[in-house]
Amino acid sequence: MAVFLRRSALYRAFNLNKSLRLSCVNISTTKKNKEVPSTTISDTGVSKPPVTAADFADTKPRYWMSYGYSETDYTMDRDYHHLVMFFGVTFMLGLGFIMMYIPDFRDLDWTEREAYLRLERREKLGLPKIDRNLVDPSRLTLPSEEELEGVEIIL
Repeated sequence: MAVFLRRSALYRAFNLNKSLRLSCVNISTTKKNKEVPSTTISDTGVSKPPVTAADFADTKPRYWMSYGYSETDYTMDRDYHHLVMFFGVTFMLGLGFIMMYIPDFRDLDWTEREAYLRLERREKLGLPKIDRNLVDPSRLTLPSEEELEGVEIIL
């Protein structure tokens, strides 16, 4: 029974949607201009078509936008742009790959591994991570109390 109720509700919903669509009419408030636009073409505005092969040769490129290297010479502007882009991209990508895959010549990886190994060894022996007397105190020369009297010490 519920299936029939659902089907009839769906059917009514679809029909209601169609009836609402048909009852709506779009109204335009703009004034309709029924005149056909026309224009006159003068004979002076039309150029002569090319006749010889030299006329067909396009000596000056139309719609040319400069790349910024030369505002007057099309070929120089295009050639400089291609050179700069080629060498710029080549050097940047080449240097990027070289820098990423260059061997570790300063042994930064080795020093980090060695530091972790020494920390692990000191922890196993029960020693502090950093020794208080890393530098022998007899080798240090500290100023006396009289020399430090007027100096502000910031920690």
